[in-house]
Amino acid sequence: MAVTLLSLSDGHSSSLEFASEDVELVRQAIFDLFGETASQRGLTYSTMEFGGEKFLFQKEWDDPCLIASTETGRTLLLQIERRLSAAAS
Repeated sequence: MAVTLLSLSDGHSSSLEFASEDVELVRQAIFDLFGETASQRGLTYSTMEFGGEKFLFQKEWDDPCLIASTETGRTLLLQIERRLSAAAS
């Protein structure tokens, strides 16, 4: 499993990138860390809410990502990345 947290070019957004086959592992990490999620589907993306923050979930370039637009959201994505990276090693 490879999970990567990237800073986006707008300067305040972050994207947690992962492979399609790891979607369930990411969902489980979110549940383990933050509990239940709320989500809404759109045409080209979905929104997810957990840990008091909202995220965009989309599949770009055939792989999914979670995008945070706040520093608090970035911190939550960092927690997910660390949990999954530790589990992979």
